[in-house]
Amino acid sequence: MDAFLRFSQRVKDTVHSVLGWIASALLLILTLFGMVEIIRRYVFGVVFEWGQDGIIVGMIAAVALYVGVTQTRRSHLVMNAVVQLFHAQGYFRLVGIMRILVSAFVAVFCGSLSVTGWPTLSYAIERDLTTYSLLIPLWPFYLILMFGFGLMAFIAFLQTIEDIISYVRGEHLDSEMELTTDI
Repeated sequence: MDAFLRFSQRVKDTVHSVLGWIASALLLILTLFGMVEIIRRYVFGVVFEWGQDGIIVGMIAAVALYVGVTQTRRSHLVMNAVVQLFHAQGYFRLVGIMRILVSAFVAVFCGSLSVTGWPTLSYAIERDLTTYSLLIPLWPFYLILMFGFGLMAFIAFLQTIEDIISYVRGEHLDSEMELTTDI
């Protein structure tokens, strides 16, 4: 069990450091490009025809990558308000079970989004779908979305196993609750 927990932590740390850096760099670059586009439009009266589409697609793709990073710290798709309420009332076993169920739900939900994205991806490739500017193909965007949800599902699956191990070991009885306001 300890070997799995070390493996899981290494995976989550790697995802957090690598994809977190890539997504944040992409968001920063796209934000700066958006500001340049604003200056070009309102000062010089010209824009790149594909600029607006590139910014929108790029921002959503960066966010899709970052959802896996937020899941590594359990900061995405959680029901902490309900869990914190039960923890404060002393229902520690229920809190342990709820953590397992929430992690499993996130894994199944995001995994299903990732798997059911294949028809959309193949449709976009077959039909050569592009953005409104007709310059940016949409299939890489769909692939990044599928990867982001698949990564989030994989991390939630690892966290489900971690929660089961924690529950079996009885760590839910004496663990501290992370206080957040996410709902």
